[in-house]
Amino acid sequence: MAEKLKVNCIDHISIAVKDLKRAEEDFKQAFGWEVDGRYSDHEEKINVAYFMIGLTALEIMEDMDGTGEVAKFIAAHGEGIMVLSMNVCSAAESLELLRRNGADLVDRKPRFAKELNRYFAFLHPRQCHGVLTEIIDGKY
Repeated sequence: MAEKLKVNCIDHISIAVKDLKRAEEDFKQAFGWEVDGRYSDHEEKINVAYFMIGLTALEIMEDMDGTGEVAKFIAAHGEGIMVLSMNVCSAAESLELLRRNGADLVDRKPRFAKELNRYFAFLHPRQCHGVLTEIIDGKY
């Protein structure tokens, strides 16, 4: 029997968009929200803006130069939800549990996001029926 992964909350949901500024305006117009923060991750080739909804961040992200994973996702699927991220106490320990469970992992060890000062790892989308699923530790 598989071991149960303890998840604290949904950390964030990431939506791949073609035009970050336009998407920001669309969300502001529809919901009346203001952007809570922005960051760029040059290693992942993304620009991100996010809205906090309780403990969960709703990220909208665009590809920096048309060659990153967001651009590939949009080319294959169009704009839409690309990542579902679950907050865990330790990405390393959770990754080990997932490995023991036989999960289809993208990462063998956690990556470190300097911009967020957090560790994270991905499960392959085929494991979660088309959704790139992430485990991430620390606070958003």
